[in-house]
Amino acid sequence: MSSVRFAISYTVKDESRMLPAAIDYHLAAGCSRIYVFWDGTSDGSDLLLSAYPSVIARNSITPDEAADAPQWITKILPWWDVDMDVRKCINAYYAARSAAREGIDWLISLDADELIWMENDSPINQDSVVRQLCRVPDNIDQLLLPNLDSVATSGESKSPFSDCVYFMNRFPATEFVWRSSRALLIRIGGSPELVAWYDYFFYQVRFAGALPRLMREPKSRRRIPAGYFLGYSSYKSFIRIATFSNFKFATHRWMRDVRAPRTMALGNVLHYDMPDAAYFAAKFRKRQEGILQKFFYLRYRLALVARNCSDSEIKEFFDDYIAIREPARIARLESKGILLRIDAVADFMKGRQGDAVLARPSIMAPIAPSCTGCEGDV
Repeated sequence: MSSVRFAISYTVKDESRMLPAAIDYHLAAGCSRIYVFWDGTSDGSDLLLSAYPSVIARNSITPDEAADAPQWITKILPWWDVDMDVRKCINAYYAARSAAREGIDWLISLDADELIWMENDSPINQDSVVRQLCRVPDNIDQLLLPNLDSVATSGESKSPFSDCVYFMNRFPATEFVWRSSRALLIRIGGSPELVAWYDYFFYQVRFAGALPRLMREPKSRRRIPAGYFLGYSSYKSFIRIATFSNFKFATHRWMRDVRAPRTMALGNVLHYDMPDAAYFAAKFRKRQEGILQKFFYLRYRLALVARNCSDSEIKEFFDDYIAIREPARIARLESKGILLRIDAVADFMKGRQGDAVLARPSIMAPIAPSCTGCEGDV
C-alpha cells in the first residue's frame, strides 16, 4: 500500500481558520504532498504553514508563467483575473506536472473546507485513503468523490471540523430524476429563479416536507427558495498522474482533451460549506463579482444576504434557515436517511486539539513553472 502516493492541490484566499486543520487531517490520512497556491491571501494563512515540510506553497500561476501551457489553458487565460475557478484549474494542472516529477500517483484539487472521506468510520490513519486507491483498476484514470455537505447544528462553532458530524446523504435515483427534469426546464427557457423554485418544490415533494428550505432575506423579507443542496451537487475528483496530460481540468473533474478519462466513483468529499454564521459571512463577502451572477440563483441570493446585512442579521438568518438545531428534527431526518452521522473526522480533530504542531522547515519558495525540465512547477 505504501507504494501508492497521493497529493492535494489547494487554491486559497483567506482560509486561516480551516486550512491548517485540513492539512493536518490529510497528512494523517496518508497524503504525501500538498501544493498550496495563494490567491490574494491577506489573513496570515501563509505564516501558519511554516511548520509543514510536506507543503509547497506559492502564489497562483500567472498568465506569463503559463506560456508553455496546453491549448485548453490558453483558451481560459482571458478570464484569469476575474474568475478564481480559472486560476484553480491552471494551478491544478501545474500541481499535476510537479506531482509527476515527484513520482506521485494521484492528485485531487480541493478547497480548504473539504476533506476526503473513504466511507469508513474507523480512526483516521496513514492507510485511510491509500488502501482504497490501491484497489483502483489500472485502466481507471479518474475517481469521482461525491460531496456530502455538512449540516450545522448551531450558529457558532469554535472548530467546524470537530463540531460538524451530520451530513446530507446522497440519493442517486432521486438525483437522476431531478437533474433530468431540471435540465428540461432549463432547455425550454426556465429562468434561474424559476429553476430554483423547481428545486425547492421537487425536494419538498420527494421528502414530504421533512426538510423545509424556504428562506427569507432579513431586510426585504423576500423569499429565497432552496432545494436539497445549498452548495454544489456533484463531486471532486482524483486524477491518475500517469495519464493526466490527456485531459483538461474543469474545477470538479478532468474532462476530454486528447481523449476522455475512464472514470469510476469512489469515496466522498466532506464539504463544510457553511459550518457557522461567521464562516457563511466571510465566504460570501470575499467572493468576486462572479458569485453575484443570477445563473447560480441560490448562491447569488445568499451572497446578497452576506453583503447587505449586519453580522447580527446574518447570525439570525443562519440560525433560522441554515442550521438545523432541534434535536428532534435531527433525529427525524437521520431516521429517514436524509442525514448521515460521521464521527471519525470529528474524533480525529478533537484528538489533535491542543497538540503542538512540529516545528519543521517549510518549502515555501516559489518555483517558476514555465521552463522545460525545471526543478518544479509549483
